[in-house]
Amino acid sequence: MLKRVALGALALGGGAALIRRLLYQAGIGGQRRHASQSEAEYREAKTRILILGGGFGGISTALKLDKLLKNNHDTSVLVVDRDNSTLFTPLLWPVANGTASPNSVVVPIRAFQRDRNFHVLHAQVERIDLEDRVVYVSGAQARPYDVLVIALGSVTQVPNLPGLRERALLFASPADALTLRNRLIDAIERAHRALSAEERRAALTFVVGGGGDTGVEVAATIWDYLESGLLAEYPWLADEQPRVVVVGRSDRLVPTSPERVSRAVQRSLETKGIEVQVGSAILSVTDTAVYTSNGEIPAHTIFWAAGTSAPVIVRDLPVEKARNGAIMVDDHLRMQEYPNVYVIGDSGWAYDARTGDPLPPTAQAAEQQGTYVAKLIAASLEGRDRKAYSPRSLGHLVLLGRHAGVAHIGPLTFTGLPAWLLWHAYYLSHIPSWRNRIFLLTGWLLAALTGRETSQLRLDAGRRE
Repeated sequence: MLKRVALGALALGGGAALIRRLLYQAGIGGQRRHASQSEAEYREAKTRILILGGGFGGISTALKLDKLLKNNHDTSVLVVDRDNSTLFTPLLWPVANGTASPNSVVVPIRAFQRDRNFHVLHAQVERIDLEDRVVYVSGAQARPYDVLVIALGSVTQVPNLPGLRERALLFASPADALTLRNRLIDAIERAHRALSAEERRAALTFVVGGGGDTGVEVAATIWDYLESGLLAEYPWLADEQPRVVVVGRSDRLVPTSPERVSRAVQRSLETKGIEVQVGSAILSVTDTAVYTSNGEIPAHTIFWAAGTSAPVIVRDLPVEKARNGAIMVDDHLRMQEYPNVYVIGDSGWAYDARTGDPLPPTAQAAEQQGTYVAKLIAASLEGRDRKAYSPRSLGHLVLLGRHAGVAHIGPLTFTGLPAWLLWHAYYLSHIPSWRNRIFLLTGWLLAALTGRETSQLRLDAGRRE
């Protein structure tokens, strides 16, 4: 019965996608292709709004400006990004655990641009000149601006501890998700070749540095992929218990969440068998062990998911910044020294105007900030003022492996299968592409029916003689 339902859903989804594509190609349904804009046309616009970054914050700003400035033909909105796609970061977990393809979690930026009035430039931002109001991009191009929105995100910050930078694996891209999967397969093969119980135990031990959202989800993904997928291919290792250890400096997991969420997350991890070391710090790493303030952990694999910093181009700007290099902004998300420059997402350091708390570095927060800044820009063009920024929390979802998770919505906190289902439903509906939704749903259904993807996909160059 389950197989019939799954096959029916696949057929229905595939048919709908095919019909939609044929209608689009035939020009039916009032759709039109996006228009291009020359550099001269951009320069000649009365108001030039330049958005740096095509992630959650930058795209939400562009989309909202498109709605608000529909009839303003004297304004040009340009999004600059080094990639041609937006990465839907929360959905990297299904890629890592073998239930989704990397292509399913990225959406081409020009798909957002279709039938809209903003434009896209595929280029690398090289320098920002705040005094002359010019941004230099790759190809020796200079783009002047009247209004600038910096939404360049953040980069993972790896401290200069002995051996850590050389050995730590990161988790911020589809390539990192595939690397995680590849390294787990390498670890299982190493355990298969081990000549002693100690060597086998070290091969099957994985340390995750960082007790925030990314850290706990990495740990849960490792455990999930081993227990629900990979170890089934090695039945002779069935009696070997993998060891996953989360090491976090804070006195509790996911410290930016309410305490009851932290307790629920830790309880879920420990129920699986994942070890949690809070209030602990990684001191050094070698090929055979990770040394923490709690002692030595024999292991060959460490993932780093603690701490982010602003990109170099942001850190180099001569303005006031927070410890991690993010730009300090006022309660309207503007640079204090340059009120025509807005900074959103992880590139900025802002406080909730209502509570005084720092804004969280999440995709949800970046999207809300982008929408607010777009409204603020539109209001300023019309000579109107807007209230200071105060975010509205939509809740907090954490995926913790197969049929496990924690969801915090309003006064409610629930765990297990309901949280797991809500996580998948929310992110499936939230990714702004029916094509991606169909591929994701197909991958999840096929994984449930036929098992996880357990083959390695190497991303390095081919062999040369």
